Amino acid sequence: MEEGTKRNSRAWSEVYRTTAFGNAYPTDGLVSIYHHFIKKELKAAEEPPKVLDFACSHGANAKFFESLGFEVYGIDISKEAVDYCIQEQGFDSEKYMACDILSGERSLKEMFGTFDLVIASECLYYFSEKDLSRLLQEFNDSMKEGAIFYANMHTWNHQLYRSYEKAEKNAEGLTEIPESGTAGLPLGVRIVENKEEMKKLFGIFQEIATVRSVLELESESETLHFIGKKAEGF
Repeated sequence: MEEGTKRNSRAWSEVYRTTAFGNAYPTDGLVSIYHHFIKKELKAAEEPPKVLDFACSHGANAKFFESLGFEVYGIDISKEAVDYCIQEQGFDSEKYMACDILSGERSLKEMFGTFDLVIASECLYYFSEKDLSRLLQEFNDSMKEGAIFYANMHTWNHQLYRSYEKAEKNAEGLTEIPESGTAGLPLGVRIVENKEEMKKLFGIFQEIATVRSVLELESESETLHFIGKKAEGF
């Protein structure tokens, strides 16, 4: 794992260790994305379909999928986050793990088998280009034939990042943001320019749709959502 990604991971681990931070509701847009795009692509999935919630936080996304009848699994860099999922959300301790998947100790497939759906929400923009490429391959290897992948990332048309558009990127391709994300941390962040960059970034998967959403808070906050399928032969 490259240093920028390691630093981001350490920062988030510290947030979960020292605060009550955690997601209480499913990621903005994910519920709609599921019903408009993902649901119809999972018709051939075995019952119950298996979903991996990568960077699961406090399990709000997993809770949503559990309510739909999915068999839910989770992984997070933070032991505190995973402990919350097990102790407070009631998830199976055999299906939730705190670890750095890029450490190379065990693959996702070795830990949990294969999945019908992999969700990577509000997290992949904290990974360097090299680490993101490795991570996407890890996801792909843990997906069943025809399985679905979902991830989101932000554009420069976002209230947290807009003023840093002209800032220089570090050696790992991340832009240094003094107060990034809802936790207000100083982190290195990867911002995408547009849908075309988003599609290219997740080119390992066969695109189903790339969707733009805008949440108006203090000002516009634009997010791009990628929905893809494991390509045949991969």
